[in-house]
Amino acid sequence: MKLLTAVAVAALGLSFGATAFAQTASSGSTSSALTRAEVVAQLAQAQAEGYLPMSDGDYPPSAATIAHNREIYAIQHGTDGMVRTAGSPAAHPEPVSN
Repeated sequence: MKLLTAVAVAALGLSFGATAFAQTASSGSTSSALTRAEVVAQLAQAQAEGYLPMSDGDYPPSAATIAHNREIYAIQHGTDGMVRTAGSPAAHPEPVSN
């Protein structure tokens, strides 16, 4: 009885798995498929329009990318874009008198 149950479960699992990976074409046409060149052109257009902020080839980020990111941060946060830490001097330090 256990063998019969195991075989039935395996058969059902295989049949459901096969249908999950079956390809279905909508009304027999593949007009919605894009070529590689079309995808590359769409990605280039998206990068040019600013939808994709940076490419994977910019790691570590270049000086231009860092400057651009600082400009964006300054615009969003209303600052001059300078990041100050506990040990760094301010942008306009006070003169020291002796």
